[in-house]
Amino acid sequence: MRISLNWLKEIIELKDSPEKISEILSSLGLEVEGMERIESIKGGLKGVIVGEVVECEKHPNADKLSLTKVNIGENKLLQIVCGAPNVAKGQKVLVATEGTTLHPLDGEAFTIKRGKIRGEESQGMICADDELGIGHDHSGIKILASDAVVGQAAADALNLESDIIFEIGLTPNRADATNHIGVAADLAAWYKVHQNEDLPIINTDKLNLNKTNQGVAKVILDDELKCPRYSGVCFTNIKVGPSPEWLQKKILAMDQKPVNNVVDITNLIMFETGQPLHAFDLDKVAGKTFWIKSLAEGTTFTTLDGVERKLRAEDLMICDGNGHPMCIAGVLGGKDSGVSDDTTSIFLESAHFQANTIRKSSTKHNIRSQAARSFEKGSDPNICVLALERAAFLLKDICGAEQSSALIDIYHNPINPSPIELDLQYVNKLSGLNLNKDTLSTVLLALKMTIQDHQNGKMTVFVPTNKPDVTRPADIVEEISRVYGLDNIPLPDKFTFAMPKANISGYTLRKKLSESLVAKGLNEIVNLSLTSSKTCLQTKLWDESSFIYIHNTSNSHLDIMKPNLVIGGLESIQYNANRQNTDLAFFEIAKEFYKKDEQIIETSKLGIWMTGLNNPNHWTSAKDKSTDFYSIKSVVLSIFTDLKIEKLKVNAEHPSAIFEYGLIWSQGPRKIAECGLLKSNLLKAYDLKKQVWYAEIELEFLKERLNQKAKKFEEYTKFPIVKRDLALVIDKKIAFDELKQIAISTCGKNLAEVNVFDVFEDEKKLGEGKKSYALNFSFESLDKSLVAEDIDHIMSKLIQNYESKVSAIIRR
Repeated sequence: MRISLNWLKEIIELKDSPEKISEILSSLGLEVEGMERIESIKGGLKGVIVGEVVECEKHPNADKLSLTKVNIGENKLLQIVCGAPNVAKGQKVLVATEGTTLHPLDGEAFTIKRGKIRGEESQGMICADDELGIGHDHSGIKILASDAVVGQAAADALNLESDIIFEIGLTPNRADATNHIGVAADLAAWYKVHQNEDLPIINTDKLNLNKTNQGVAKVILDDELKCPRYSGVCFTNIKVGPSPEWLQKKILAMDQKPVNNVVDITNLIMFETGQPLHAFDLDKVAGKTFWIKSLAEGTTFTTLDGVERKLRAEDLMICDGNGHPMCIAGVLGGKDSGVSDDTTSIFLESAHFQANTIRKSSTKHNIRSQAARSFEKGSDPNICVLALERAAFLLKDICGAEQSSALIDIYHNPINPSPIELDLQYVNKLSGLNLNKDTLSTVLLALKMTIQDHQNGKMTVFVPTNKPDVTRPADIVEEISRVYGLDNIPLPDKFTFAMPKANISGYTLRKKLSESLVAKGLNEIVNLSLTSSKTCLQTKLWDESSFIYIHNTSNSHLDIMKPNLVIGGLESIQYNANRQNTDLAFFEIAKEFYKKDEQIIETSKLGIWMTGLNNPNHWTSAKDKSTDFYSIKSVVLSIFTDLKIEKLKVNAEHPSAIFEYGLIWSQGPRKIAECGLLKSNLLKAYDLKKQVWYAEIELEFLKERLNQKAKKFEEYTKFPIVKRDLALVIDKKIAFDELKQIAISTCGKNLAEVNVFDVFEDEKKLGEGKKSYALNFSFESLDKSLVAEDIDHIMSKLIQNYESKVSAIIRR
């Protein structure tokens, strides 16, 4: 939000420097994110000062040049070569000193440098109007009045206007500070509390509106919930044209483009008071009737920007007497009812609309007008008529307008200041301040809150209607704290706090996973949460009923939230493949969104994608070592190892519909992770020709396991490790994990590790549907050295279990 210092000074008498005012605003919660100086002359004539020509002679080496000496104050005398025909001794002139940059109206900017002209040194430049950028006259130098002060800055001597714009990061709860009067009121409160200065808000010119004139316009208000107050008045004899210079400057200072005097006046009132106004061309309104109502879902309406929009049934509209829409209330006017150069009569609207109604309409139609921004924070219902009176004065003064109807003001249920019970003890306890009753009263009164004292530190505080966010005692404490000063909250001599359990946060887990995967050579990707429903339906893997549709006006093809994390990685692979980058290993930590039983589900997952070669083609690397199932599986297992996740069940049955085949890790009925080869029809939807291996892991499970009781350190054995090998012939459908689980349950605590070191398949030698696994077992004990008899007993029992449970044939 932009606030003009000059504008503030018209409302409240400010004497402090812009820097000091910036500090005060930030302390009040109106954080100044930047300060911009606006000059009426580009460059502000910095470096140009008033000088007096004390000597003027002909240049010894040039007939048309003069050699002058100019006094610029502080006993500084400059020798300047001047080519102007009107330079003479005794003149007061404007001198651009060395290093000054001038911005002429015609031509490029240039910087004054010390130099020699025809053999004589010149230490500056005596300037003409066009060289200074203040006019087009180049017939001679600019000569000032004889009483001009030598050494004075040119900007001061010429009374050039400049302004400071404060760029304020306004928070959504500060509805009272969306305008210059609101900001001025905050500053007045600060000066009253901190310097005991009374800085009253200077009243702006207004025109009392006649309430008894014969009616010209008619207002029908159908929905007083969405529009608690609707005011308006008609004006005639309007002369539409350009705004005067002072008004245009104010509009430009707010980073807006001047339109015409009527529109600019409505914008001025909004930036000044916070109350948006809207002017309708009365001659274009059927029946001169203003009907505030909602229209049927899908009704078309063309807004002022020329865009045809489909209305929602919830949108509040301003319609004419025939029920045709003219304006989306509080958001944007229509193409056919606005003020034009031919307008002579207007109806000026000033209303109070329900904040969330405006917010929903504004976001739904993607219209972020300044009026919508003001209304959605919550406007003050009790300044509607005051804003009209201010506008009436300006319309009469600038446009020659005359009131042609009675003031219309529909306000059946007035909104009064909210009473909130407050306790001094509560204020001090919540804020950490140590206020007494008098100081508390001073702060509240400075904030224009009235007080009903109940003694013993208890009181009823009446909150002004321009602060719709202040609804609880805690909100009042916040107001008190920011005005009294958060820096004034005393620090205690000591702090007492409990040490919470050091739980792993979502951020910590993401960071740990990211660092681990990057170290393994994967690249992190970050995708939009939006995708195309058309592409998803093309894969035939997702039911449309599970989609969460959104209204995306910027990119209409991205119309749903991503129902599966796999989509984002495939889009990234497609983007890279189209640029001949096909050897990829990506990961992303994000959410997938879908509907189930009419409930919206959000699930955080880690997704991993691998395609192409494991390593770039190089003469030192293995030829054509493409990523495969074991590549993606090894990444998943490494994550479980890094995070010390154990005792998960693994099976290859019933992977998700996106996989041709794969593995699932689970704990009970809960699926934790899965990996495998993505289906060809899914890859085809993204025009991918190479195989893509994918894995996904549920983040919430990882977080839960990491926050369980930490695993204690176990001492390493001091005794030798014993290894044994075993070769089994088994059915191809039996997975290694099943063999591993049998070994763990059979061998007990002495089994340290079991691994596969060879896989052999040959139907002629082993039989149809058979394979051979060569397993290596490592045994250890913390208590003693294991002897051959102990290991033989264990291995014998293990062989029996393999033969009985999986029909294994032991290869001798």
